[in-house]
Amino acid sequence: MNIRTLSATLLVSASAFTLSDAAALAQGAKLPWGQHSDMLAWEVFVQITAPSGNPNSTNVEFETWASDQDTYNPSPKWPEIGAPKQLQLSLLGTARHGFQPTPLAVEPGRCRTDFNKEAAAAAGFPADGCIGEEVRRNWASFQYLVSNKLNTRAGLIEAFAKKFKVDLPADAIEVKGDWVRVDDVKKWLNLSDQQVHEFYYTNKVAEAAGSTEYALVAFHFSSKQIKEWVWADFEHQKNPGRCDFIGCHDSFGAVDADVAGKTSLEQQYGECKKSPEVVAMFTNGGINKVWENYCLKGSQITFVKDGKPVLLGNSVIEAINASVPVNKSSCITCHQYASFKSDAGANFDALDLSPVGDVDPSLLNGFVTNDFLWGNIIVSPPPPKK
Repeated sequence: MNIRTLSATLLVSASAFTLSDAAALAQGAKLPWGQHSDMLAWEVFVQITAPSGNPNSTNVEFETWASDQDTYNPSPKWPEIGAPKQLQLSLLGTARHGFQPTPLAVEPGRCRTDFNKEAAAAAGFPADGCIGEEVRRNWASFQYLVSNKLNTRAGLIEAFAKKFKVDLPADAIEVKGDWVRVDDVKKWLNLSDQQVHEFYYTNKVAEAAGSTEYALVAFHFSSKQIKEWVWADFEHQKNPGRCDFIGCHDSFGAVDADVAGKTSLEQQYGECKKSPEVVAMFTNGGINKVWENYCLKGSQITFVKDGKPVLLGNSVIEAINASVPVNKSSCITCHQYASFKSDAGANFDALDLSPVGDVDPSLLNGFVTNDFLWGNIIVSPPPPKK
C-alpha cells in the first residue's frame, strides 16, 4: 500500500473512532520521582516561552535556539543573536509523501501548500493557505549532536560502524512549531487583524520577497528528563477540532482537566482556562499573556495504558501538515522507531506505518536507534563526493 492510499485509509478509520475509546486514553502519567508529566510540561512551557532577554527583539527563548538549518550541515553553527526566523517544510509530511527529503527540505523561506487537503478542508483551513514549520533544539541537544558528528550522514555511517549508542543528555529539549500566515489565520477563522494579534503569538519570518508575519498555531516538544523523553503537545484554543478523537487532557494547567472529543468533528472547544498554578507560573516567569491562549492537549511518557495504545497527536502538525490522523498518532512510539542503517538511511518503513502502542522489535532489525530523534537521520547532508 503506498503512502497516499495509507493516508486515505487512516482518515476513513478516524471517523469510526469513538468517545469511549478516547476516554480510556488519558495521556499523562506520574514520572519516577512522583511529579505528573502534565506539570512538567508546563514547567518546560514557561522555560521555552520566556522572553529571550534581547532588548532589541521580542523573540522568546526557544526562538533563539539552533534550527535544523543551523544543525544539519557540514559547518554547524549556533545562531547569532537576532538571526532572522526561517521556516521549512514539515519533515514528517515530506517523508510521508513517499520520498526521502534532501537538504532542500530545510531550505529557508518555504512553507507547505501541498498539505493534506481533505483534513484541511474538514477544518475549514484555506486551500491556498501556507503552513511553515520550525524545529529548534537547545544547547544541550545541539552540542551533543554536533560533538558526536550525528548532524551529517557521514557521521551517522561512522556511528553505525562502531555501534555507537545515541543517548542525549537529560537537559536536552527539542521543539517543533507550526506557523500560519496571519492573513491565512484571518481567513481561516474569520478574525480581524486586531484579534489575531490579541490571541496569537506572532513573529516576522524571513522569505524571498522580504518578511511575512506568521502566527503560531500549534507546537510540541520533547524533554529528555527520562529515558523515553517527556512528550507534550500544545494547540491554540481556536484550532477547530483540537480535542477531536482523543480529547484534551491536562491534570495540572487546565481548570477542566479532561475535555472529551465531540461527536460532531472540527468544532470549537472554547477557552482552555488556566489553573491558578499556571497563572502564577506565567506571572513569576514574565510570560506574555498571549500564551494563555495555548492549551496543553496532553503529555505522554508511556506506550500503552490498560492494554490500549496511548495516543497523542496534533490537529495541525500531524493531521493537516503530515497526513497522520490524530487517532493514529503516538509521539513516543513513532520516535522510538527513529533509527538508521549502515548507509545512514532512515527507517521509513516503520515511519510509514504511523505506529502506536508497543514497539515491534522486528521493525528495528538492521538499524541503530537514534534516541527518539528523526530529524538528523532524515535530512543530514550526504558525505562529500570523493
